[in-house]
Amino acid sequence: MTKEQKKQHLILHDPNIYKGLLILSIPLMLNNLIKTLHDVVDMFFVSEIPGYSTEAINSISLTFPVFFTYISLGIGLSAAGTALISQQVGSKQMFQARKYASNLVVIALILGIVLNVGAYFFANPVMRLMGTEGFVLENSVKYLKIRSFELPFLFIMFAFTAIRQSSGDTVTPVIYGVATVIFNIILSPILITYAGLGVSGAAYATLIAQVVVMPFIIYLLFRNKTGVTIQKEHLILDPDVTHKIIMYSIPAALGQAITAIGFIIMNTLIVTYGDPTVAAFSVGNRINSIILHPVMAIGGVLAAYLGQNIGNENPDRARLAFRKAMVLSAGLMALGSFIVIWFRSPLLSIFIKEDPVALALGVEYMFYLLIGLPLMGIFQTFMGTFNGTGNTKFTFVFSITRLWILRIPIILIFKYFTEVGSSGIWYAMLISNFVIILPGIYFYRQIDFKPKIEIERKRKKLDKIEQNG
Repeated sequence: MTKEQKKQHLILHDPNIYKGLLILSIPLMLNNLIKTLHDVVDMFFVSEIPGYSTEAINSISLTFPVFFTYISLGIGLSAAGTALISQQVGSKQMFQARKYASNLVVIALILGIVLNVGAYFFANPVMRLMGTEGFVLENSVKYLKIRSFELPFLFIMFAFTAIRQSSGDTVTPVIYGVATVIFNIILSPILITYAGLGVSGAAYATLIAQVVVMPFIIYLLFRNKTGVTIQKEHLILDPDVTHKIIMYSIPAALGQAITAIGFIIMNTLIVTYGDPTVAAFSVGNRINSIILHPVMAIGGVLAAYLGQNIGNENPDRARLAFRKAMVLSAGLMALGSFIVIWFRSPLLSIFIKEDPVALALGVEYMFYLLIGLPLMGIFQTFMGTFNGTGNTKFTFVFSITRLWILRIPIILIFKYFTEVGSSGIWYAMLISNFVIILPGIYFYRQIDFKPKIEIERKRKKLDKIEQNG
């Protein structure tokens, strides 16, 4: 049995679903962890800029929701690609899988180039709109403009990851993801500190690292010996395939984009509380994201797990995978929260060195983040389920409900109708993460676990005959 067949057996037939989810998730957890370590390294070195420690951290952190607005379209493409290609793989329709994969890469490249141009020219007005000024405005605009050139490469990486995960290969994307981050971590201190580029150095390091690994990614897209590859003849967009990919991408992408815009508004509100609150929020989120990696990985793997089982017309196993993933995610988050909650002050003090007010706010903020972590495990499991079953319309409604209907209005209520100050931000986040579970349960009950692709019955029947000898 080849590695590819072993992975398909793990997803489609192995009775121990917990084992399958963990085996496939661990490489993604490692990849996400190293990416976050890169962010932490960037934050550490920019925090060393003399006299501008807090402002330098804010220059990077405030650009995150803006940049995420752009890459959300790539995340939507990746979600649609994973759902559709994994269903083709599960139904043994490899010709169709290759056609979908090839079209996905072309769409990703075109979109990345268009967004590169838009992100570059809109950097200044967007950051001004967020209320930044002085050092933070100047450096956040430079940071965004430099990173805009990363978008075409990043979108190809999104497509590559979706194609490999659809085949059950979570290792290959991680190898190149880790290589990118290692290059990034090496370059960051050189460019930020020794070359004297400051905040801009962090952006250049990220861009260079993405470019360096891209030739290897392109080679594997065409020449990988296992799983789904792309083919030259399918690089001319097929109208039907393109339409299907885009139609399933739009809800997920819009959900992510509108969420990111919501975070821009949230950050604009947070800025009004002053630099200490912004720093506490930024550093707290970075540390928290490390703990969130396991459930982010499980949610990503769950999408491929469900897609292949739905394509294989095994809805009962798909439903069971959802339940196991929910238990695993909530349990891991409860454990992580219990461990980290006792060490949040020394962790925060690594990055917040000159501002005791920001440190105190960060300690308070992380308390509310950590007690709500199991709720985040549940949220990510629902997101992976909606994407993996092809119900990206639920992803859209689910994600914007949490932010636009719950979190932002609650923050505004605390800001203008109470005296709790910046603590209202933490309260709003915890309340929104709790309440959103109810819509999640409702949407899950609407899923029929039926394929979103046309399955060729004859081919499927022949494959089963061959398997049975």
